[in-house]
Amino acid sequence: MSGTELSVDVLLANARSATGLHDFGNEWFLNPLARLVAEANADAGLVAPDAGAGQRIQGALMDRLGLVQYFKDHPEAADEIIEPACAIIGLPRTGSTVMHRLLASAPDMTSLFWWEACFPLPFPDEKPGDPAPRIAMAHQIVEQLLTEWPDFESIDPIEAEAVAEEVILLDRTFLSTTYDSMMPVPSYGFWQSEQDHEAAYRDLVKFMQVIQHRRGGEQKKWVLKTPHHLLGGMKGLLAVFPDINLVMTHRDVGDVLPSYCSMCASLSVGASTTYDPMKQGRYWTDRFRNGLQRFEELRQALPAGRVIDVKYRDTVTDPIGTVEKVIKAMGLDFDKAEQLAM
Repeated sequence: MSGTELSVDVLLANARSATGLHDFGNEWFLNPLARLVAEANADAGLVAPDAGAGQRIQGALMDRLGLVQYFKDHPEAADEIIEPACAIIGLPRTGSTVMHRLLASAPDMTSLFWWEACFPLPFPDEKPGDPAPRIAMAHQIVEQLLTEWPDFESIDPIEAEAVAEEVILLDRTFLSTTYDSMMPVPSYGFWQSEQDHEAAYRDLVKFMQVIQHRRGGEQKKWVLKTPHHLLGGMKGLLAVFPDINLVMTHRDVGDVLPSYCSMCASLSVGASTTYDPMKQGRYWTDRFRNGLQRFEELRQALPAGRVIDVKYRDTVTDPIGTVEKVIKAMGLDFDKAEQLAM
């Protein structure tokens, strides 16, 4: 990579050199990677590609190498069964984080923790059952993020040991809404939303198998949550988990858009010379509209009861009662243990 542009070949070579690994396994990801790099070079106006987007992409490539190696070293991890309880699929800023944290606190449910999503693979010489080094590193990164973007915490809660969105793992597939949220790459965003995401979700399952394996094979039902499902990944999600319950969180889009754009601005404004808040507002208006329209069409073909609708007002005024209704709508029990946990 030069100081001004990203290079797919250099990113791949650097990832191999940094890890000492060479096998990327199935290289289906090269197409979305190439598209992302091309759009970043053309549109993002990155101030320091090597330190920003380039570093993030190279880290994702290093994890892809590590994922392949993990299954070579631990073939039994492929036997881990990932059973989802539901996926929360609403737009961002719709109360989905509250719903996520409450559902994941139920004794029989679980979710990714932020430190696991950032560091899904064990560090070298990490002892089984002792992820303390990864947790400590995650705390350092959260502190650094909040130093660089002090207003970010008021926009979106970020904690090293709290539950996190699986979109962080999907970043490793290069089909992810993270990238157009953190830099102005509109052509990439529209393009990725129209792609077949099944391979990306199958890779997500592999990362989750590693995480469950590192937890000692703990068998709980997973609570998934990310707006990316709605904004591009829905068909991939349903291809991999055809019977998954879908929890759709609802809020007035007039409240949602400014809040989400403020988060994107905090990520983009200091890293891009081409960031324009007016263009960003129009872009996310179109992305949200397209995602909702696609889902409404898809929803018509889903069996009755597969989508559980939740209003933002209900979530914030009666969180426990609202989550109880969601759990019962999924056909699961809600008793004293769930209530106390939440």
